Amino acid sequence: MEKIINLSNRSLTKGEKKIAEYIISNPEKVSDMSALDLGKALNTSDASVVRFSKNVGFKGFSDLKTYLKIQINSFKKPQNKILEKWNNFQNESDIIDKIVKSDLKNIESFLFQINTEKIEETISTILSSRKVFVIGMGCSRGVAQFISWHMKRIGVDVELLQESGIGLLESLVHLKDSDTVLFFTFPRYLTDEVQISKLIKKREAKLILVTSELFSDISMNSDIVFKVPVDNDSFFNSYMVPMELCNIILTSIYERNKDRIYKELEETSSFKDYLYLE
Repeated sequence: MEKIINLSNRSLTKGEKKIAEYIISNPEKVSDMSALDLGKALNTSDASVVRFSKNVGFKGFSDLKTYLKIQINSFKKPQNKILEKWNNFQNESDIIDKIVKSDLKNIESFLFQINTEKIEETISTILSSRKVFVIGMGCSRGVAQFISWHMKRIGVDVELLQESGIGLLESLVHLKDSDTVLFFTFPRYLTDEVQISKLIKKREAKLILVTSELFSDISMNSDIVFKVPVDNDSFFNSYMVPMELCNIILTSIYERNKDRIYKELEETSSFKDYLYLE
């Protein structure tokens, strides 16, 4: 589904933005509405609702509603998720088998749906930026740390942001329209994350979002959105697919700049050698 859905706020018409914003604010209500009902609620036609559904990548409005219901069912409170998975594993071998298989299934789904043009656009955006800010809070911290460390190593001017509240806001106070923000976040979204996405949009910087949910305020404020699966058979989310996406992005940056990267590493290797044991 990620391959075709396009919910970027910068790609929608004024009428489409109105429909998208209503869906984002009322997903459960919309999932039980007809195109005619939604059109009446927004003072528009059912044809406009169907056209919007197709324009953002669905076969029609009923297909969009099916997607919404799947997403609604995937939003579980932690305690409910524990209850659901309570008897999921019978022994240690069962844990290994189910966890690995669910991760492989997610990776296979991602590879089948990945959009190479979107990857190319992402790389071009990053390489043409004055500076890249990488944001990852909560469970997204590890993924954000991984890609920002390697970006810095291959010559990207990058800053890792993992604070919330005023610290996050102050870190972006000098954000320019020539900057790019790479944002890792997964439901349930923090209020800080939504507000920061609005600030990024206001400053006209590029926002690349990696998430598991497409119908959200943050998606609406993004230029490029990657939908990646993180749910698996355990209580904990799995970040195997986001890490695979990071590897793809990093390798693509490297391939475009490997002559420069090799030269820089060669020049600095003697300074770094003293850090390592013989």
